Amino acid sequence: MKKIFATVTRLSAFLVAVVAVGLFISGGITAAHPALIANQAVPTPGALLDTAPTQVKLTFTVENGLVAEQSFFWVYSQVGLTVLASGSVDLSNADRNTMIANLPALTHGVYVVKWVAISKSDTGFSEGSYSFAVK
Repeated sequence: MKKIFATVTRLSAFLVAVVAVGLFISGGITAAHPALIANQAVPTPGALLDTAPTQVKLTFTVENGLVAEQSFFWVYSQVGLTVLASGSVDLSNADRNTMIANLPALTHGVYVVKWVAISKSDTGFSEGSYSFAVK
């Protein structure tokens, strides 16, 4: 009896491990949570720019789009923490996976982009930030 119980316990542990690895590899439960596609962000995270950008554009991996009323971002200066622009979901984009904002004329310095994104499919929430600099 103890031998059968030990075998069942090991088999159960193995199956749990296989399922956990499968969820981890596939993205599992959090697959619908928005994630910034960093290489498509304008400007890109960590960019050191010769010319100030006129716009910030963020694109997210998300099915069924972002919740426009609850997804947004701010651009602020690192000095003084002054909010310079606020962005929202680009409603002209049919996928609704992009947020956009026009910027005022920026001088040299470091700027921070801070976002909150919520997916329509499961109201999955993500937030994050990155900086860029203008020479």
